Amino acid sequence: MTESAWRKDYEAALLEVDLRKLAARVRAAEDAIRARAASLNGPTPVDELLAIEDALNDLNLLKRIKEE
Repeated sequence: MTESAWRKDYEAALLEVDLRKLAARVRAAEDAIRARAASLNGPTPVDELLAIEDALNDLNLLKRIKEE
């Protein structure tokens, strides 16, 4: 999994306007981020680690919004 691959799923979740599809988009993004994190070995750029952390926080916010 490359950095750009998880970002595509993350962006798709952020841009989803159909609430019926949002949960699936968020899950796909979380799965892609987990796959990327599992593939990391050796030195990882700090900017990507911070981006992953920010993305997970944003996805959690989307899940809370959907629950409301």
